[in-house]
Amino acid sequence: MRFNNRELNHISLGDAELEGRLNHRRPPSGNFSQKGFKERWFKLKSNLLFYFRISEIGKIDERQPAGVFILENSNIQYEVCTGVPFAFSMTFRDEPDRKHVFSGRSEDYVNQWVTAMKQATYGHWRSQLVILQTKINAKTGKDPLLMYPHNRGTVRDFQSHGNKSIGARSSSFQCHLEQKVEIVEEETETFQSNLKRIEENLCQGHLQQEGKNVPLPPERNLIEL
Repeated sequence: MRFNNRELNHISLGDAELEGRLNHRRPPSGNFSQKGFKERWFKLKSNLLFYFRISEIGKIDERQPAGVFILENSNIQYEVCTGVPFAFSMTFRDEPDRKHVFSGRSEDYVNQWVTAMKQATYGHWRSQLVILQTKINAKTGKDPLLMYPHNRGTVRDFQSHGNKSIGARSSSFQCHLEQKVEIVEEETETFQSNLKRIEENLCQGHLQQEGKNVPLPPERNLIEL
C-alpha cells in the first residue's frame, strides 16, 4: 500500500474519536519475537488507529506516530485466556494467524476501545445501512435508496410475495434500455433484408453465368484485404 508520511502525520494531529494509553504486544515476525507488552499512546481517527511512543518518564512523542493500523477487514475480540487482565486482540482477514494483543487499565476502558474500533470501519456502517434499509422496506414496501430526483421523486417498489410492482413512471434507465432494444431490432431487420437482397443477386448472377457457360472462380478460405 502506498502512503504519504507527511499526510499521515498531519492526519494524526488534533482531536480524535478516542485516545489513550494501551499496552500492545506485536505478533512474532521472522526472527523477531516481542514477548512482552509495550505501552503506547493510541489515537483513533476515522478508520485509522495511530500509535505513538512513550518515553521512560511517561512523555508522549507526538511529533510523529510510530505506526498506524488501517482497521478495514479487521477482527476485534476479547481475550480471556491469555493470562493478561482486560485484554483484547486484533487480527486481519489477510493474516488471521498474526494477532495483535492489547490490554487496558480496566474492563470499562477496554470495552470503550473495542466498541469504538469495531464501529470505525466502513464494513460496520455498511451493515448498519443495510439493516435500516431493510426495516424501512418492511414498513413502507419501498426502498429509500432507489429514489431518483430526475424521475420527480418516483420510488421503485420492492418485490412483495413474488409480485413485482413498479412505480407510475419507469426509470430513465429502463426507457433507455427499451430504446436500445428497438434500435437493435431495426438494425437486425435492415441487416436481414440486405442479406436477402445479396443472396438474390448472387443467385441471379450464378444463373447468368451458367447460361453463358462461364466457370465461376474457385472459393477461397482466405480473403486478403
